[in-house]
Amino acid sequence: MGSAFLRFGSVYAAVASAILILAGCAPATQTADTIRLLTHEEFHLPQDAIDDFTHRTGIEVLVFTEKNTTTMVDLLERTAANPIADVVLGIDSLERRRVTEKKLVEPYRPIAIDRLDPSLLLQDDMVTPVSQLAACLNRSKSQYDVAPRLVDQLPEPGDIPLQAPTKIDDLVDPQHAKTAVIPDPSSSRMGLYFLVAIERLHRENVEGVTPWPQFVEEMLRWGVEIAPSWEEAWFSRFQPSAGSDKPDTRSLTWGSSGMPAVSVRFLPELPEEVDVAVVDSGCVKIVNYAAVVNNTPSRRNAGRLVDTFVEPLFQYGVPDRYGSRPARTDIVRTDAWRQFGVSVTAIPIDEWRIGPLWDVWLMTWKQIVDSVASGEERLPPVVEVTLPSK
Repeated sequence: MGSAFLRFGSVYAAVASAILILAGCAPATQTADTIRLLTHEEFHLPQDAIDDFTHRTGIEVLVFTEKNTTTMVDLLERTAANPIADVVLGIDSLERRRVTEKKLVEPYRPIAIDRLDPSLLLQDDMVTPVSQLAACLNRSKSQYDVAPRLVDQLPEPGDIPLQAPTKIDDLVDPQHAKTAVIPDPSSSRMGLYFLVAIERLHRENVEGVTPWPQFVEEMLRWGVEIAPSWEEAWFSRFQPSAGSDKPDTRSLTWGSSGMPAVSVRFLPELPEEVDVAVVDSGCVKIVNYAAVVNNTPSRRNAGRLVDTFVEPLFQYGVPDRYGSRPARTDIVRTDAWRQFGVSVTAIPIDEWRIGPLWDVWLMTWKQIVDSVASGEERLPPVVEVTLPSK
């Protein structure tokens, strides 16, 4: 018995929302042998683990898929009185506050909770961590390699490589800015994580710190490219993925600590080396959660499905194209992760402070990008002149 799937995307928002709401209201659409799972396109769902759940329990999993975690939570909120799902999967750190404050989910403590990374657990048990992402800058190794030469041989001017970037602030270095491509936070979740990282390092109204809007303006004016999506930035504009034969590619982009390992996941054999390195400064930690939807009529089976999300089969299949890692601490890593995985210190984001603010940050970001793209000159600083008293 296989798991049943129903795709839902923003393209069909108006019609599909109505269909899903009706489905949630109609008792005939759900039996004791089905469970409804709401997730989104950016969360990799390990299909073999879902099939195994159905095989062991006899419960079919009906999967509803939204575009991203925000539209998924929007749907949960609109249908809170008549839930369209029993379990939600893929709530990220930026949406966790809204989900719990509005009581869209209810507490549940999974059976194997002691196997999860304790730093990811929350005291109220409202959501269960299933994966974590250390979002960081990634760079090409080959673009910064020193040209081989004899000890007593001076390098030719054209052979002196650019020093490798070591921190996010290098994006306002003119040499590095013109080598960087960043996904647009307005249309990319990974890009939004970049904006969160920038704001954390460059908060406004802090003495001695360049405020993040000024930082963004500077990096754009020095030549940082904005791609419409993370996929465009990584696969079409980033040199290690796009290929060295493609002209005008960039050697610095936004990814994660897991991308060196993910970059080889579909190769028939592991190479000896990869051309992706992690800039391990300024990384931010993003957690993805699952939860039992509040007022679900199938709470017991919903809990069983959440239990599956922290079992080894599901956790082993969690790493996705963004380079996420399992929430469990005892999962055997793949050969690619053992050979190319990178451990970094990623700072957890302040969910409670950021929650009400990031929509405003996105509006500010768009204003800056539009201003730079239009060629407007930077406004001169206001100088206050105090005339001496007579």
